[in-house]
Amino acid sequence: MCDDTNDKVIDFAKKSNIADGNQQKSFVKEFQYVKLTKDDNGNSFKEDSLVEYAKRSFYIVTVVKNNGICAALYKYKVPYDALLNFLNEFRITESNGKIIDIKRHVPEDLA
Repeated sequence: MCDDTNDKVIDFAKKSNIADGNQQKSFVKEFQYVKLTKDDNGNSFKEDSLVEYAKRSFYIVTVVKNNGICAALYKYKVPYDALLNFLNEFRITESNGKIIDIKRHVPEDLA
């Protein structure tokens, strides 16, 4: 059963349609990441533009809480600049619940 599950896992770096030569796949501790140096048009990234774009986005964080009788889902709308503080609350104590999903919502217009 475990082998079936492993066969279905897709390497996120392979799933993306990034041009060859624009990505570098590596690990930091046990976390895999992909480094991108240019956008889909071959332009170099501009840090200020990317940060401003990110500031307009927000996250929907789904948390499961159990009061001893039944479980309930809570969905929090968390601004970009408050995400790390929000996540830290769940790292410190599980009495706030357990995070089960995080989805990013981005503004309609591109940076």
